[in-house]
Amino acid sequence: MRQKYGQNFLVDNNIAKNIVRSLNLSTIDNVLEIGPGKGILTKLVQPGVKFLTCVDIDLQLVDSLKRYFAFNNIKNVKIVNEDFLKYEMLEEQSNLKIISNLPYNVGTAILQKVLPLNNWSEAVFMLQKEVVARLAAKPGSKDYGYISIFTSYYTESEILFDVSPKCFSPQPKVVSSVIRLKNKISKEPNPLLFEFVKHAFSMRRKTILNAIASFKELDKSKGLEIVNNLKISPLLRPANLSILDFLSLTIEIKKYTICRV
Repeated sequence: MRQKYGQNFLVDNNIAKNIVRSLNLSTIDNVLEIGPGKGILTKLVQPGVKFLTCVDIDLQLVDSLKRYFAFNNIKNVKIVNEDFLKYEMLEEQSNLKIISNLPYNVGTAILQKVLPLNNWSEAVFMLQKEVVARLAAKPGSKDYGYISIFTSYYTESEILFDVSPKCFSPQPKVVSSVIRLKNKISKEPNPLLFEFVKHAFSMRRKTILNAIASFKELDKSKGLEIVNNLKISPLLRPANLSILDFLSLTIEIKKYTICRV
C-alpha cells in the first residue's frame, strides 16, 4: 500500500536498536526526532532521555503516537504535527541530539536546515547510501561535491553501517546507510563560500581557474592572481580542493570583488 508521503518505515528492531545506540544517549539529553513515522525509534529513545520532541507531517501517524504515549501515561514526549522544513528548532534547548530515518525526497533539504544550527551536539541519520557517501566524501573522490563541503564545514561525520531494503516496509529500491554527525559549532562562513562552492561544482569538469574567472564577473587574469597568491594550481578541478582551499579562495575572491566596486 502506497504511503501518503512516500514513507518507507523501518521495521527491523535490531537495526533500530543499533541506530539508537549510535547516538550515545543519556538521561540528561533532549532529543529531536524528525519524522518518527510509526515510532520504532521513538519507543526506544523515550525511556532513556530527559525529553523527546517528535515532528512529523503525517497527521494520522502523529495521532497514533499521541494515543500510544497518552495510554501509557508517558510525559516526556511531545509529538508535533508539522512539516519539519517549517518547524522552528528552539535555540534554548540544551544537550540536544537529533535522530531520524530521513525521508528520501527531502533528506538533503533537512540537513541543510539543521547542520548550520548551534543548538545540537550530535545527530544520527539514515538516508540513501549514495547520499551518505556524498555527505562524508573526501577531496579527490567521485562522490565529493557541494554537500560534502557543506557537511564538513559544520560537522565531523562517520558512516556507521548499511541497511538493507528488506528492513523497511514498503521496501525501497535502494540500500540505506546510517551516518553520525558531531557538531563543530562553526562560525558563520564567508557569505561567498557556499555560493562559490556550488558554482565551482556546477562545472566540476572545468579547472578551478575557469570556475573563479566565471564567478562574480572576474576574468582569468584576476583568477590567475588569486590561485598564484594561494599557491593553488590553476589546472586543478574543484573535486581536488579541500574545504580549506575553498575558504582561502573565497577570502581572496571577496577582496577582489570589493576592490572592483
